[in-house]
Amino acid sequence: MPDHEILPAQVNSSTGHVGSYRRTLPVNLERMYENTLDWEHLPYVHASSFKDIDCLEAGAWGWRARLVDAADNESVIELRLDRQLRRWITCNLEGPNTGAEIWTHVFPLDPEHLSIVVDFFVPGVAAADRDKVGRAYASLYARLYDEDVMMMVQRQQHLDERVVSSETRIDLGPRTGLEFPLTTHLGTRRIVVAELAGDLVAYPALCPHQLGPLQDAPLEAGQVRCPWHGYRFDVRSGECVSGASCRLRVFDVNEDDGRVIVSEPDG
Repeated sequence: MPDHEILPAQVNSSTGHVGSYRRTLPVNLERMYENTLDWEHLPYVHASSFKDIDCLEAGAWGWRARLVDAADNESVIELRLDRQLRRWITCNLEGPNTGAEIWTHVFPLDPEHLSIVVDFFVPGVAAADRDKVGRAYASLYARLYDEDVMMMVQRQQHLDERVVSSETRIDLGPRTGLEFPLTTHLGTRRIVVAELAGDLVAYPALCPHQLGPLQDAPLEAGQVRCPWHGYRFDVRSGECVSGASCRLRVFDVNEDDGRVIVSEPDG
């Protein structure tokens, strides 16, 4: 059986059912729920589909937000999560396809894999057009899950690898032999060392928010931006300049007889 399927609309459906999407994902239920409630990642991880999002309300129940898609269409979307039924329902409250609902059910297969079944309900679609509309929805969801799987799998890997390290100092060798930016390890922690206005700075390769990858994020105007949620950090102070309460841990970088030494900050 393939890891994903696009299924046609129910025959003679009176509910506006236009099709279904079924897929097996290499993630656990905790990561899946976390991803479902994570409205912030939509314009970043899914930049080809969404331009902007403004959260109107959010909580353990789900979220409601004003969303702008890649074609500049504005919608109000509400997602409600029912953990007991392992289901969430996404409703289009305003904008194109107002009244459309997407029902997602999840079925754990083992500790590291689950299956999802996504049903698309779109009112007012003629019976002859349902298959076409359903396939368009399924293709969109296939792309979104392709992008989400990458984020969920990487986050789980980072969580599994996190180990408290006692090492507080690393000698990178002569500066003349180094090319920046570079990624290295201080004990078990992966860090980035980069040049900034002639000085050297060092900061974690993982975002403090949800462990998004920072090692390939460009350093611009002394700031680095997480590709998952758009959080921006000042790499000198560690401050989140985009307004979140989390901070980026920064490290001391010094030169001793021309050798670059990275260490934990005092205090």
